[in-house]
Amino acid sequence: MALLRSHIPPDLVVFDVDGTLHDTFRWWSPVIRAGLQRFCAQNGIAAPMPSDAEAEAVVGMKDAGVWAPFLPEPHKHRWQDLRAVVLPMEVEEVSRGVDYLFAGVRPMLTHLRALGVKVALASNCRRVYMGAMQHGQGLAALTDWQFCLDSPGVQTKTDMLRLAQEAAGARKVVMVGDREPDHEAARALGWPFVWRHNARCAIADSEFVWNGDPDHLLTGLGLRPLGRLSRADGE
Repeated sequence: MALLRSHIPPDLVVFDVDGTLHDTFRWWSPVIRAGLQRFCAQNGIAAPMPSDAEAEAVVGMKDAGVWAPFLPEPHKHRWQDLRAVVLPMEVEEVSRGVDYLFAGVRPMLTHLRALGVKVALASNCRRVYMGAMQHGQGLAALTDWQFCLDSPGVQTKTDMLRLAQEAAGARKVVMVGDREPDHEAARALGWPFVWRHNARCAIADSEFVWNGDPDHLLTGLGLRPLGRLSRADGE
């Protein structure tokens, strides 16, 4: 815990998006099944439909790690074709006016910035999907910087974190995420890592395990919590 304490309170918090701020699991499973069915029908191939658990297992992964698991072995190399079919369906879903951010995320992000803490996003998605997060879910207005795999100078999530720190001019930085790539990126830069607890992985050496409640995270970062009334007003 010493590493986290040395970064409290932080100058910059970098958040992963899917599974951390955005409740992808409310819509992803039916969308990937519908998209996979469409892809298979268009190409005359057969593929088993993933269960919810199988669909959710890829959330937070990168490129082929997201799409190839759904394709049968002879067709796994066609993951970009599958993505091209499903991506417009994803964008439509998150842009249709439904708030898919986890409860309390919007007031929490506003609160962080009001306290003078800079906030950045780092997601293993591509430009079009990030645009849907920025505008369809309103994350552009709630954060200072948003980085994805198509951002200039980015090849990995570690690059995103490095660029966020440079943009903020921050010395005390914390990464908050839910999956292994988030943890690996933070460790590559020697950053403390806050793990949003979930059933899809287990990250034993995170400095802090966040239970999803905004005040739990804020208190863990040495910051003033929202409080019950403030949270209710902001949601």
